[in-house]
Amino acid sequence: MNRKVLLKLLSPAVAVVMIALTCHPLNAALPDSIAPVKNIIVMIPDGTSLSTLSLARWYQRYLAPSQQHLAIDELMCGSVITHSSDAPIGDSAPTSSCYMSGVVSQTGFISTYPVATDHDIVPVDETMAYRPAVTLAEAGKWLLNKRVGLVVTCEFPHATPADCVAHTYSRKRYDVIAPQMASLPVDVLIGGGVSLMDATMRSLLSSQQIDLIEDDLPAMRAYRGKRLWSLYSPMGMPYDLDRDTTAVPSLAEMTAKALACLSEENDEGFFLMVEGSKVDWAAHANDPVGIATEMLAFDRAVRTAIEFAKSNGETMVLVVPDHGNSGISIGEATLRHYDKAKAEELFGLLTSIRLTASGMAQQLNAADSDRAEELFRTFASITLNEDDLHLLYTAHDYRHSPLDSLAVTSSMYGTALSDAVAAIYRSRMHFGFTTHGHTGEEVFLGIYHPYGERPQGVLLNTEVNSYLCGLWGLQGRLNELTHVAYAPFEEVFPGQKLRIVGAQKHPDYLTFTLSGKREVRIYPYTRRMELGSQKDFKRGKQKVIIQPNSAIWVDKNSTLYLNKEVAQIIEKSR
Repeated sequence: MNRKVLLKLLSPAVAVVMIALTCHPLNAALPDSIAPVKNIIVMIPDGTSLSTLSLARWYQRYLAPSQQHLAIDELMCGSVITHSSDAPIGDSAPTSSCYMSGVVSQTGFISTYPVATDHDIVPVDETMAYRPAVTLAEAGKWLLNKRVGLVVTCEFPHATPADCVAHTYSRKRYDVIAPQMASLPVDVLIGGGVSLMDATMRSLLSSQQIDLIEDDLPAMRAYRGKRLWSLYSPMGMPYDLDRDTTAVPSLAEMTAKALACLSEENDEGFFLMVEGSKVDWAAHANDPVGIATEMLAFDRAVRTAIEFAKSNGETMVLVVPDHGNSGISIGEATLRHYDKAKAEELFGLLTSIRLTASGMAQQLNAADSDRAEELFRTFASITLNEDDLHLLYTAHDYRHSPLDSLAVTSSMYGTALSDAVAAIYRSRMHFGFTTHGHTGEEVFLGIYHPYGERPQGVLLNTEVNSYLCGLWGLQGRLNELTHVAYAPFEEVFPGQKLRIVGAQKHPDYLTFTLSGKREVRIYPYTRRMELGSQKDFKRGKQKVIIQPNSAIWVDKNSTLYLNKEVAQIIEKSR
């Protein structure tokens, strides 16, 4: 049959999928067919360039010469070209969401279709701008009854975890991301962000029988249930090197606990995303100590996942960064005799430092004003010189600077204390950095599949999503589901007028009136709707309806996206 005739006969949603598959054929590096698995574990070391992996490996090998390989090494099978829809160098939000949704988007967008620009590097459908894009985790929960888990060291609504289960055009909108995560719901979440748990979030978790543990490591260790949110620190968790091991779990322990909860009495399987969040943060800071130790902490979590997968026999583990960061190199311009430099010259000081730049900054601010030199000798084996002290004293957030506050805050000075510490570390090492930002090189790909079926070679970021979908028989389904789960309000209720109650950017609710003067109130970023007459609402007798998925309000285009089934659900409830 002629392709144009075929597309006319198909539903619009299926036609879009057909066009997408025709325009973007799968790379020959992908297997022709993929043996299904029960469980999927995706592990993302955020902002990790290949040289970061090398630095961590050398760090480990210098301390223990027999340990020449990382846990990741046995999984290595290729690389991934990762980018945004309009920029070769990607932001975490669109790059991770591409792995999750198959949609290449732009800076700040969390699993949301991009807006067309005059410099797009992939085709962009202007009619889909700002529309939520269904993710693998969502599809797994809705269609296959999979449990969903997230393990991170950042605050939980940060870009990469949000990409798995939430939708917004701005990664900064924690106010709309957090309730979506609770409303999916995410069955198991372990990470940072205690300060973000307000009354609404607690109520959402409680109503779904999800247990909440806050800053209580013994309680997390003792927990034996299936649905758990265990949070630490007001926002992001401490770097692994700096953490109090009696109060804050390692990423490996968090991963093990999540796997225990997700696999408990579970016949359907699960999706788990584990992020080494702060590899990226250390790279932004150009802190080689933080970079190496965070990467090793992530690698220990990878080992935990591999051991589970091999024991379980029905689990796939995929490890891939979302982008590179910092342009770190082992060796730089002042190392003239680079090919004769001893391992001690390169890695001796690096491995002897016992605090990241951030951790040292915290120690400096917590100590007496005259203890800076002592702290550097004790925790970093570094003797400070006059230039070092000047750098510390002019840091705008150094509480014990002996300089006049006006001098510290003048335009000539004002670096952050942790940045000053990182600069002192770097001045005594031979690691180069080209930027404090992201970089555009390909990233590594590692996969464990119980039957050995994994892609090889160089993949596009969209092909990572294609491979993951194939593991659950969801090839081509996410775009189709998007048109059902996130349809514009006018498609679901033609002719109805939607009214905003509250702020345009984040309404209290959106409402419209059905025939018979019955009002419908839709609470954005959650699954809650209410139906009743004015008298019902005044008496608190309105009917509560739970939607199939969260309704998403986008103020940029004044559109409410909700499931097409909502109209039938309301009709049956009247």
